[in-house]
Amino acid sequence: MADLTNTNSTTVTINGTAYSIAVSETISLTDDNAVQQVVTVPTSETQIAGVGAVGAGSLADVKFGIIVNRDGTNFIRLRLADTSGHTADVKLLAGEYFVIHNRSLNVSTTEGAFSSFSSIDTISAQADTASCDVEILLAY
Repeated sequence: MADLTNTNSTTVTINGTAYSIAVSETISLTDDNAVQQVVTVPTSETQIAGVGAVGAGSLADVKFGIIVNRDGTNFIRLRLADTSGHTADVKLLAGEYFVIHNRSLNVSTTEGAFSSFSSIDTISAQADTASCDVEILLAY
């Protein structure tokens, strides 16, 4: 069984005061598989991952994922959706990234009380004004 190590370190200095946080985690991969690819995302919504085959595995089995907007100018919109039609959208500016640790999703349009999580079944992307390269790493 393979292990994935994710390390993130952030430091910012404001008016001579340094603030920092470092996080490191080790995730045991169940299927010992990963897929890494660059996808050109057009200005129309395009599915980039879903339940079913995604490279060596399925989004249903993902233990860790990272999606990076590799464009130098344009933003992309990531859409996380479940089969019931619930969606959450995330804007990734040029060079930004989004990390997925699990498939849990809850969306409320009324800021109502939490009821339950559903599972992300698809991840789609849409470029803003011109096609963008998006790099995806999913580990299972």
